[in-house]
Amino acid sequence: MIDHIAACAHQRRRFGYLVLLGLCVVGALPPFHIWPLAFVGLSGLFLFLDQDLNPKQTFLTGWFFGIGFFGGGLYWLTNAFFVHADKHGWLVPVAVPALAAGVGLFIGLTALLAKMLWRGQGNSSQVYGRLILFALAWAILEWVRGWIFTGFPWNLMGTIWGFSDELIQPAAYLGAYGLSFVTVLACVLPAAIFYIAREKRIFAFCAVLVIPACMWSVGYQRLADAEVKTHDGVLLRLVQPNISQAEKWQKDLKVRNFQKHLDLSVAPSTTGIRPSHIIWPETAVTFPLNRDVNVRRAVGSVAPTGGSVITGAPRMSPRGQKPFQVWNSLMAVNEVGQIMASYDKFHLVPFGEYVPFRNFLPIQKITAGSVDFSAGPAVQTIKVPGLPPFSPLICYEVIFPGEVAGKEIYPEWLLNVTNDGWYGNSPGPYQHLISARMRALEEGIPLVRSANTGISVVTDGYGRIRDQLAYGIEGFIDVALPKALSVPPFAAGRQDILFGLISILSLLLGHAILFSYRKR
Repeated sequence: MIDHIAACAHQRRRFGYLVLLGLCVVGALPPFHIWPLAFVGLSGLFLFLDQDLNPKQTFLTGWFFGIGFFGGGLYWLTNAFFVHADKHGWLVPVAVPALAAGVGLFIGLTALLAKMLWRGQGNSSQVYGRLILFALAWAILEWVRGWIFTGFPWNLMGTIWGFSDELIQPAAYLGAYGLSFVTVLACVLPAAIFYIAREKRIFAFCAVLVIPACMWSVGYQRLADAEVKTHDGVLLRLVQPNISQAEKWQKDLKVRNFQKHLDLSVAPSTTGIRPSHIIWPETAVTFPLNRDVNVRRAVGSVAPTGGSVITGAPRMSPRGQKPFQVWNSLMAVNEVGQIMASYDKFHLVPFGEYVPFRNFLPIQKITAGSVDFSAGPAVQTIKVPGLPPFSPLICYEVIFPGEVAGKEIYPEWLLNVTNDGWYGNSPGPYQHLISARMRALEEGIPLVRSANTGISVVTDGYGRIRDQLAYGIEGFIDVALPKALSVPPFAAGRQDILFGLISILSLLLGHAILFSYRKR
């Protein structure tokens, strides 16, 4: 009995340490970017995992680490439930723990896959092979997490380098998942120090720095002569009204909020040059723009001559049509109030914009209204007079690698309209921003991002920020639109092939190391 109690206490301490290691890695994510913490957390996970464990213990080792990692990395989601605390406040102690436990399963599966790839090879001299296979298992499960069950590729490990334009450049060749593989391999290398003789540890310390140094060198060379030109005659005004989410949909404030967008659109610029097009954020217009002629005319009244206002707004099915449907949309309105182009969001947020299994789950969605949003057809490229063709992306549609640009007509820029006001000045908006920048980098095309409360930015095709409005600032920026780069390998339609090659080569290299030491 005493031995059983002691064993249980030891296991609880072990799981507690794993949760702390997962939380440790959170410190390396945006906006903190304390990247050495990722080395500590992931090396610690490897050392816990690289023991004589049965499958259940292996899975639990990864799962508890994942609970810490995703619980700490996504805690800011609770802010959304406080916006209308009377309706959703009860979800605060439930939602994030449940999400962390659910998404943490992927780290548990990572642990199982890594141990399966090792095939019981636990000799200390084989550690480098196991480190490579662990990094491969992590990258594969990140990729799976990016598409299964609608996908949730949030906080990919490569985003820890977002503080440096140079260090994220390898994503142009490897993609986000390939960058995660390289990052995880770099972060677990310190674990090798515990397996080798004391006199050889200096070489292991040096090896830890080799991968980040190579990444930086690749990025430095890529950016050394990176001169980006801009489109002639295109000057975009990004409007950031900084309206709190609690006030955004209040009936007695909707006109005031709408007027704020109009005023910022016609405010004089410091240069005296009028913009050619104006961009408002997600659901900037809270009226059904396609059904309200007066609202369209008001929007058109601030549109530049020959240009348009591109805004997020709800789109509703025509009156009398059944079933009644609502879309989270983006529309371009010209100076006479005509809708020149529109796009419906197709990658909806579960529980935010619709409730999965609504017949069995008696809960309300987080966004306004009682009707679930309907999904649009797919990612697409649209054309608006006076602008190069672009790919519209609403809110978190921008976080999906390889799914942000239509292939039939390849866009020359990405337009991301979003509203991060749900999450307050927390890590959420900064994590969202680095994901958006990574898509620009992968595709080699500039990103224009208009956010309700921030962070509104324009980047070039290298993912470098050219201008921005910080979180919580009311105002606008007038910026020229950068031109697209020559298509990088990732965007050339070879991302799956590249990731597959990385996986195969890593698998072969890891097993070659295991086999060579086994022979020896």
